[in-house]
Amino acid sequence: MKFCPQCGTALMAGAKFCVECGAALGGPGPAMPSAEPGINQTLRNLPLTTAFVGVFLAIMILGLLAAGWVMLRKPETVETAARSAPEGAAAPAANSMSGTVGNAAPGQLPPGHPKIQLPEEARSFIDKLQSDAAAHPGDIAKWNRLGQVTTRAAMFDESYFAKASEAYGHVLKIEPDNLEALRGIGDVDYDAGKYDQAIAAYEHYLKKRPDDPEVMTDLGTMYLYTGNPDQAVTQYHKALGLKPDMFQAYFNLGVAYAQQDKPADAQAALKKANELAPDENARNQIKEVIAKISGRATAPSASGGEKAPSSTAHASSFQGEVEQVVRGLPIAGTKVSAVQWPDKTVAKVMMNNFPMDQMPPFAKEKFMTDLKSGIDSAKKDYQVTDKVRVDLVDAASGRVMETVSE
Repeated sequence: MKFCPQCGTALMAGAKFCVECGAALGGPGPAMPSAEPGINQTLRNLPLTTAFVGVFLAIMILGLLAAGWVMLRKPETVETAARSAPEGAAAPAANSMSGTVGNAAPGQLPPGHPKIQLPEEARSFIDKLQSDAAAHPGDIAKWNRLGQVTTRAAMFDESYFAKASEAYGHVLKIEPDNLEALRGIGDVDYDAGKYDQAIAAYEHYLKKRPDDPEVMTDLGTMYLYTGNPDQAVTQYHKALGLKPDMFQAYFNLGVAYAQQDKPADAQAALKKANELAPDENARNQIKEVIAKISGRATAPSASGGEKAPSSTAHASSFQGEVEQVVRGLPIAGTKVSAVQWPDKTVAKVMMNNFPMDQMPPFAKEKFMTDLKSGIDSAKKDYQVTDKVRVDLVDAASGRVMETVSE
């Protein structure tokens, strides 16, 4: 058995790096690849765990130095602005504020750049982590580590998003309030474009840790993506209350104000972001955004995720309003194929490809709470006093997955 000369950890046969301290075996300790100075260095970063250092040292050893740009998390709030507003809106086009290389969109390589493949050694390392975690189903640390590493691997190969989600989901089945897994699965959903799921994860995380301005900003970003600038503004203000010098919160606050058609407030927030900007390039880009806002009477709404239909608009009947509530639910609304009423106060909601038993506890809790609240509101609107029952049915099998009574 060989041991790491840096930290003493037992080594796998043929290992070229230590999975604990990241040291290259037979050489100096880990040297992290540098990122181009710019906005992306000020944004939300993934914690650089030792396992991740080890994986990507392997990438460097194999000569894939071009992959260094993924060592930091994809640009968060500046990227949000770029992805939230269509071309010509208050926010810049995708390549103007993202902090990416050349004309690349956020999270992408520049046009013409050869696709970077995840090296076989890195894939093998991840497979071993997965096997190790599977052999220790109750070891939360191993499963969280697997989630962290596969999240970063997903920047090369999107199939790893599912593996990361599964790893964090495994943790949350054992420990529903595990903060690392809650934030991790929220970040995975953020990057995978599952904005409603990310919102549910971040909201639950903040119930347990309400003093985290970074996650507040992430949550605001998700609200901005889904066309809810009012809620985004609330989160950015909360974040700034905890961290008054937070550049990214000020920038996205400006974008959110622009979407609310409040150009004066938008400019004030962006000017503050300009004061806090990390470099001259960022300041120049922010000035361009301010100029665009000054030249527009209004800012178009976000084009990120799909905005769910409002469940507050009144239908012409109690049954109609309940159906409107169900179809407007975040996470599940788009999965509703039909709503049947065998009785005036009994509904069967037919769901396509919506396995409730696989939902993380926090997501199921939010879904059920929103559904019950909507049913209760409909009962009050139409003065329904009888008990209302809603069966959530798997459309393919006819199996009742859950029943809600209000």
